[in-house]
Amino acid sequence: MAKYNVGVIGAGYWGRKIVDEYSKIDEVNLLGVSDLDDKNLAFCAERYGVKNGYKDYEMLLAQKDLHAVNICTPNSMHYAITKDALEAGKHVLVEKPITLTSKEGRELVELAQKKKLMLSVGHIFRFNAALAEIKKLIDEKYFGKIFLMEFNWLNLEKAFPDRDVLFDLAPHMFDIQNYLLGQWPVEISCVGGPFRRKEGEETAYVSAKFKDGLIAMSNISWLVPKKTRQIFIAGEAKSALIDAVAQKIVVFESGYTKDILIHANNTIRDELLHFVESFKDPAGETRNSGAIGVRTVELIEAAKQSMKEGRVIKV
Repeated sequence: MAKYNVGVIGAGYWGRKIVDEYSKIDEVNLLGVSDLDDKNLAFCAERYGVKNGYKDYEMLLAQKDLHAVNICTPNSMHYAITKDALEAGKHVLVEKPITLTSKEGRELVELAQKKKLMLSVGHIFRFNAALAEIKKLIDEKYFGKIFLMEFNWLNLEKAFPDRDVLFDLAPHMFDIQNYLLGQWPVEISCVGGPFRRKEGEETAYVSAKFKDGLIAMSNISWLVPKKTRQIFIAGEAKSALIDAVAQKIVVFESGYTKDILIHANNTIRDELLHFVESFKDPAGETRNSGAIGVRTVELIEAAKQSMKEGRVIKV
């Protein structure tokens, strides 16, 4: 079996999960890891036997045998590192959001196309078995016409100095909507704000309206102690409640409820396997393309504009 050399840039909380999963994929040789913290490099070396650790990610990118990198750094670093990786001829899977502006995101998509490289974004819920089942049921008209979708993405989080809840959680909301419905909203409205600091939203309520009249409401917050990742779908025939982390679905119909059996999957592993398959053939389709990542950022920008101007934004 051919081995593909992959590197991970950023070995903090999420990056360690990525390193762990790559270490279990037969086709992948984890060529190296880059992180500014010596402790993170030492952890990857001791736990996973990663021989090459670099504080300067450009040293990792300089490895000629490196095929691809997974970027797990803070959001503000995504653009520069992804650009450098693409310029170095490496395929890229960058965690969401792809960038902090849609302009920068489009630039990266164009660069990847020019270089004939794969650019994927870590929209991990596209690889969730429960959501795959819901998508199939929607496509089969199981729920009839869908009227409403409600998203509750809540947990208690510290007041991060370098990020806000919209860029952290809203990419999931918009991406899941597109994945399940096969369309993007046409109108966005949003209210939200900071509470423990002067700026940077910690809670937001985002309403997305689609051309067929469907409304998707997202409640995203870092102020609620109970961690929740739930989606409710209200249809003319049936409705459903989905726990996206536990991968459980409960269907409601005529006063009765029933559970739909889901064989829960390892979403991180499946996303990484898909990435490897994708860069084997960069001309092929990928479920979590850079273009999708850019569209989610455009919708976040619309949400921020709606908050600032106090009006509905057409997108």
